[in-house]
Amino acid sequence: MRVPLNSSLLLVAALLLSCAHTGQSESSGTASVEPGPGESTIILNRKLTVVRWSDGDSFKFKSGRFKGNGVRLVGYNSLESYGPVHRWGDWTAQELHAISRTTKDIAGAAEWKCTTDGSKDAYKRVLVNCPGVRQELLRVGHAHVYAFDEDADLADLKLQREARAEGAGIWAKGTPEHIVTSVHSAAEGRGRNRLVSTRTGKTWLSTHQNRYEVCQEVCEGPSVSGSCMVYVPYEVRYRDKPPCLQ
Repeated sequence: MRVPLNSSLLLVAALLLSCAHTGQSESSGTASVEPGPGESTIILNRKLTVVRWSDGDSFKFKSGRFKGNGVRLVGYNSLESYGPVHRWGDWTAQELHAISRTTKDIAGAAEWKCTTDGSKDAYKRVLVNCPGVRQELLRVGHAHVYAFDEDADLADLKLQREARAEGAGIWAKGTPEHIVTSVHSAAEGRGRNRLVSTRTGKTWLSTHQNRYEVCQEVCEGPSVSGSCMVYVPYEVRYRDKPPCLQ
């Protein structure tokens, strides 16, 4: 049975249109992306992706290729939000904690363009670059430059200097020479504290043989120009919290 020419053309056109719609749906990655309560979206490698921010420099993927994975954003660091653990200058730990708790709200308020090649850090978190959110948090003083094994971006350092000069966010009560970003007791196998320069953004490890007690405040440098952080092992930061986090 011969199919009329007009019918053949219509059939071909319908098939081409179907393929075009299918290809568009697959390439855009937006077919079933819908953020739930407490979630937001980013554009990751040109695809709309749902995430849930946990603080200013990390979130968890809720959709897409990396769904379920945690993330570490590169180039900057925000203060820990699990408790009042940071202190320097005239700040109390509670005051800095109040700032850190609002940082994820700033990060989750916009849809940022981000990229990743799938590499992970030592904690198995996917490393993601989101220049827009990094620059915004630096601008409002809710983060500091954090250059790991590389030189800091000069534009980021400029934003940090401007925020410091304005006394924005965490810089409202002065600037220490360095900020302690993590502390580890020698009882964990190797005593090491990580610090970051507020001038260059470069990080380094301060090794030691000290055995810290849970909730012990650890200070690096003189009281005037140094900073402190309370030691709380990861396993008790979110469950069975010690008194210093309650």
